[in-house]
Amino acid sequence: MNADGSNQTRLTFNEDGDYSPAWSSDGALIAFSSRRDGNNEIYTMNADGSNQTRLTSDGTGDISPIWSPNGDLIAFTSGRRGYSDIYIMNADGSNQTLLTFRETNYGLAWSPDSTRIAFYSFRDQSYGIFTMNTDGSNQTSLTSNDSSDKDPAWSPNGTRIVFSRGRFDDSKIYIMNADCSNQIRLTLNGVEDSSPA
Repeated sequence: MNADGSNQTRLTFNEDGDYSPAWSSDGALIAFSSRRDGNNEIYTMNADGSNQTRLTSDGTGDISPIWSPNGDLIAFTSGRRGYSDIYIMNADGSNQTLLTFRETNYGLAWSPDSTRIAFYSFRDQSYGIFTMNTDGSNQTSLTSNDSSDKDPAWSPNGTRIVFSRGRFDDSKIYIMNADCSNQIRLTLNGVEDSSPA
């Protein structure tokens, strides 16, 4: 649809669910998850809904695709190994590569320069914000506390990360430098805030 809500146009006609759409940086393609043939897989299509192409065929559930800003790669989460692992692949679906091992990981966010991925992961009995290189190396914990830190999003210049902190109905929005320094709470209201973008 247009940004004002007009011209809402249906793009997919699958009898099962299609969800988690993500634009390529040039606006030409949309990646999405689809439950067709009884399983969640990653697809791409043109922005008008044409040329829907299946990229993954694992059989255990591939979800939540997100494009690199340069449009070369797509990161996604998958239950292939019994966990919610992070994978990366070329934009045509080739070279699918495992980046994380035996953790529960969600909320992928590319850095603006396409060199790092931020995500949240359940480790040491709580969710925390992590970053890693696009080959899975240098996985770095940015937050560590008894709260639940989720939903990271990079600033446009790549110097800061905004995220939600808290459990259940008491989460708040925080911001920090990309090296985890200077963590500051932004919302002070008494209700839940979540999923910054």
